[in-house]
Formats: sequence, structure tokens, C-alpha cells
Amino acid sequence: MSETRISRRSFLKMGAMTAMGAALASCAPAATEAPTEAPAAEATTAPAAAEGVKVAWWFAWGNLGAAVDKILASQEYKDAMGKDTLEYTPSVTAEQIQTAVAAGTPPDGGSNFDYPNFFYRGALSPVDDMVKASGIVKQEDILSGLWDSAFYDGKMIGVPGIEGFLWWGLNWNTKFAGESGLDSKTPPQTWEEALEWHKAMTKFDAAGNLQTFGLDPYDAMAGEPDFGVQSFGGFNWWDEKTRKINLNNDAVAEWFTTCGEFYKVVGPDKMAGVRADQNLGTWGASFNAGVQNMIMEGYWHPGETMIQKPEVGEFNDATWAPVPASRKGAKIMATGAHFVVLFKDGKQPKEMFRFAEHLYSDSAHDIIFKEVGWVFGYLPWLKKADPTTYPGLKFYFDASEQVTEWIVGRRCPIHWYLTDQCTELREQVYRGNMSAKDAAAELQTRAETEWSNQGLS
Repeated sequence: MSETRISRRSFLKMGAMTAMGAALASCAPAATEAPTEAPAAEATTAPAAAEGVKVAWWFAWGNLGAAVDKILASQEYKDAMGKDTLEYTPSVTAEQIQTAVAAGTPPDGGSNFDYPNFFYRGALSPVDDMVKASGIVKQEDILSGLWDSAFYDGKMIGVPGIEGFLWWGLNWNTKFAGESGLDSKTPPQTWEEALEWHKAMTKFDAAGNLQTFGLDPYDAMAGEPDFGVQSFGGFNWWDEKTRKINLNNDAVAEWFTTCGEFYKVVGPDKMAGVRADQNLGTWGASFNAGVQNMIMEGYWHPGETMIQKPEVGEFNDATWAPVPASRKGAKIMATGAHFVVLFKDGKQPKEMFRFAEHLYSDSAHDIIFKEVGWVFGYLPWLKKADPTTYPGLKFYFDASEQVTEWIVGRRCPIHWYLTDQCTELREQVYRGNMSAKDAAAELQTRAETEWSNQGLS
């Protein structure tokens, strides 16, 4: 990793990180659009006492603030932080954090950003020494995949926490499934079966307007190359040891071909209309609205849906992500942690780390679980958690012992760039403008070009 300071211009060229605001492992509808200027921290607590310092934490989530407010009001937080004061800023966009880092004025810590890209750009301080000295953040207390996800090139790039558990599951509305003539207790296991469910759930009015549909196979977690290649091919497209990219393959072509059939049932223009609707186009919004009735989501979906839309959440259930009929029985799963990362130019690294440690407390875990529906794979807390709190959540708790194919996801520094390119190329496929094989080849070419352009070789 280069220690060279990067210019504002070169940092802002990280257009590869384009969808950072939408690239959330746990995603609620975004808050109102923020200005492109780097934001000043919003004061969310009383000013610090004279002896204390102010600690700035920025994150991209729009729905975490309610939990953080309750954490900051708790006695456990006050005991942990003493006279120091945490000030947080939610809904921070990609450009805002890039601008602040490039200008040398980042917050002390950040979360829900493009961690690998920031690390490889030399913007983060590894936390290995702090963690070794900590009596709270311990490897044996954290699910192995979450712990492993914190390391790049042998360095621990942030303190895992806030949320992080199992990422992939097919969630469906049991009530609507029954009303569509489906057996809501026997969900699809393959893409072929999922397509039949999708057809049964897709309804139009007399004028041909779309009313509801089954599954957008590219929505939420299903839109990422990690998922598509693992589901259809059973392997990871990114080899972290050799730093080789493998996207020009039959798995990508089959992914684009098969999932394109779902769009043809609805109609590409009608599906585009759903995604263009500000009330339906954000992550998970169409499921909450009862327009989409299946969705590929992580463990956070049951809690978030129940909290945000209980009349929908009460009918949620979850099962394994579909695979092709040729791979029926494969139980695929991804995991990975979110972090509190420490920016190199942050002013209060020790105090920021202390807050990250506080997020391991039962108090913080309980608040985040109740207010947002999120779970972090911290074993002492997991043993106490009730997996039946939210409909569908138990699947994720039980699944960890049954997975046949694991990956730690979102490891490639150009992951989000490639997710954007997939969005463009797969549309060319389902609109009949490009063959799936040509799209896979083009995706490989774009990946290699971007890798070179970013100097990551």
C-alpha cells in the first residue's frame, strides 16, 4: 500500500466508487440528497466538557441515526466516553467523504464507505496495534468471516462492528404468495422455480399498467457480481491472492440470460419505471410498498421491514438464495463486516477507537437491534439474541451451520465500479441489444481497464 498523499483531483476520480451511497450492506431509503460540499458535523450531543474532545464520525446510512441518538443518551456510553463527545453525521455521500479525505480534513472515523478503495489509496490507519491492546475487540468473540473481512494485505483496516452477519437470502411476502395461488411454505429453490413464482405474482391492471411483480433479480444484494457469479458458477470472480479478475465466463453469461427473463415478464420499460419512481427505486422500497413481493436480501431485511413497514414485515419469510437447477441443493452465503475506520488525517484516533469498542457493549447491540433491526456477529451477544424477534430472521441465524459455499464479499477495490457496469451491460442483454456472452467479455475488458487506470496493478 502506498503511503503517498493523493491529490483532491485524483481522489475524486475514484468514480469507481460511484454507488457508495447506494452500496450498503444494510440499506434503508436514503435521506434527502445532501449537498456536494463536505458537510460540517451536525451537533448531536451537548458540547464536550472543557477537558474532553469532540470526536467526529460520519456514515452513509440514513437510518442509523435513531439508534445512535439512543446510544449517546445511555449511561453506558457516558461511562465509556467520559468527558469526550461524539458528534455524528449521517447520509454522507461518496463525493462528500472523498472531498474531505482529499482535502486532509476527514472526520476521525467513518462507516459504510468503500473500505477497500480507501485502504488501497492510503487514506486509512490500520488498527492492528489498537486491537491487540484492546480487552474488548477479540478475535475469538467474532464470527470468523467477519474477522477475516477486516484484513487487507495483512493489515486490519478498521474495527468490525455496527452490523455484519449473513448477506444472502430470498425473502418473500407469504400473504401475497398465498393470494397468488402459491404454497407460501414451500419457497423456490432454483431460478427456474423462482421465475414461476415471479410470473404468478406479476399483475397488471386492465390498461396494462404494472401493479405488482414477484422478483427483481438485480435488486438489492442480487445486483452485485459477487452474488451472480457465486449463484450461477459456484466460485468467486475475484482472486485476492493473485489479484486476478474472472468475469468473462459462462456463469456471468448465464446470470445475465436467466435473470433477464424476469425483466421480460414485467417488461423492461415497466421495470425501469418502477426503479425511476423515487418512492420505489431505493433499496428495499418496492418490497415495503407491496409492489415487489420477493427480494434478495441479507439478515437486516426482516428487522428493517418490520420497523419501517410492520404491515408488510409481519408477512415476511426467508430462505436460501436460488441457484440454477443444475446446482440445486447448493446453499450459498456471503458475509462481511462493516467497520469504524480511522482516517489518517483524523484528529482523535484514540477516542474514535474507544467509541468503536463501546459498540461491542450489550447496551449498544440491544439499541441497534431494536431501533434498526441490525445484528453484528459478536458471539457473546448472539447467544442472548432472540432470532424470532423479526419474521424471517431465524433463517439467517440457523443458516450459518448449513452453508455449503461461503464467500467474504465486496473485497475487490473496484467492486462498486463493476456493479455499475453490470447494471449497464445486463440491460443491453435483456433488451436484446447484446448477447450475454458478449456482455461478459465486455465486463472483463472494462474491469481490466479500470484496474489499470486506477493504478492498482
